Amino acid sequence: MFLILIFYYASLQTNHYGLKTTFTKVYQSLNKTRLLQIFISAVFTAMTNGTSTIMNNSINFTFTTMIRPINFNTSTTIQQSSITTTTTTTTLSTISTTTTTGLPTTLDPAFLLVERPPLPSHINKQNLNSSLAVFIFHTSHHVLADLQLYLIQKLTTDLVAINLFTDGKAPEDMHKVAKTHKAEVFSFLPEQHSAKAGPSDKNAEVVNWAVSTRAKRYLSNGTAILLLDGDVFPLSPFDSQTLLNSRDLMCRKHPALFSRFCWIGFICLGPQLFSTIDEFDVSPTGRQGIGFDSGGKTIDYLLKYENISFSWMKETILLNTDKDLFWGAVDEDIRWIGSHFNRCDKCGPEIFFSPFNSSNAVFYHMISATSEWRFGHQSSRRKSINEAVMRSPYGPNKTFVTVDIMVSVKKIQKMATIPFNGDLSCVKVCRGK
Repeated sequence: MFLILIFYYASLQTNHYGLKTTFTKVYQSLNKTRLLQIFISAVFTAMTNGTSTIMNNSINFTFTTMIRPINFNTSTTIQQSSITTTTTTTTLSTISTTTTTGLPTTLDPAFLLVERPPLPSHINKQNLNSSLAVFIFHTSHHVLADLQLYLIQKLTTDLVAINLFTDGKAPEDMHKVAKTHKAEVFSFLPEQHSAKAGPSDKNAEVVNWAVSTRAKRYLSNGTAILLLDGDVFPLSPFDSQTLLNSRDLMCRKHPALFSRFCWIGFICLGPQLFSTIDEFDVSPTGRQGIGFDSGGKTIDYLLKYENISFSWMKETILLNTDKDLFWGAVDEDIRWIGSHFNRCDKCGPEIFFSPFNSSNAVFYHMISATSEWRFGHQSSRRKSINEAVMRSPYGPNKTFVTVDIMVSVKKIQKMATIPFNGDLSCVKVCRGK
């Protein structure tokens, strides 16, 4: 098991496609089990008590922020033997997707967190009064908010409330849009941000504020809460019960290499989390010298509360336009992303869909549409997708047949998925695989 983990990690870091494919498949087979968690627990137990046959065992990883070495340092003394194994070092090159702030450290169990199924008593437990509140997060782009609010209202089957949170004072147009779609507006003012807070910190501060001030009123009534970035919206009907599928929490796993925490832009919180929600935190964090982006502290929450069941959404990428996929409503945005992003950076818009057979939930991620940090002047992009959706059968005063949407959902479900559920990656796309 130990060798599998080392070779798997090494293969990812070397960026050799063949090795990555092989060991990704090994990792996938382990991801749904508790073997990784059991293994790391045993390692740390041996390190702590020092009474087992292996007296000392340390696994040190050194990270830098660019092309850099990774050092696997092991120093092991075998008891009742005259043989002593001293330090050996293997150096490999890699490109990082995270940052680092400290000295080499021991392997963190956060990297080996696996999805947790619900307790048997919770499986298939029906809640006839299931309900969902949606918290959406925006800056000042009311056209995008209008589209998101419209689709949430149209496609959420157990919706009870929408709360719209803005980073900064909401402009008048945002208030008008919210009123049209019966959403409450809450503004996090600039002076509420921490001093010297960066973009990721600011994003997290708004979400944490929303959860701390508004979540309990819904969770206490048995209502689940879906946290959505302003550029994530549904493409198919969904409800809280099938989205959670008896889990306490559902989220998109953060896309950074080896991350095992929730991405801040898609998290569904079940009402069972009411008693611990005060400790839920989506702030960036650092663990043993490695920086985790927004959503990072969800790993602390999940590690602390081992009885919380959770799963990650599956994910795929739309590489080409398709007029038969959701009536071609997102084709224009697919073309926009293809012409503005480096193909090996963002292959195409990201699609999050449920891993459960009981759910047909599909969500579209209109990458970087809520802010201008990556691309400025996106007004025409936001307007074009809004108009395309409104012209389609999704639009007002139009009727769509559920069977037609299900054809698109089934097409999505059959697509190749990205790690750790599949082998679709930008490396593969760029190599024409």
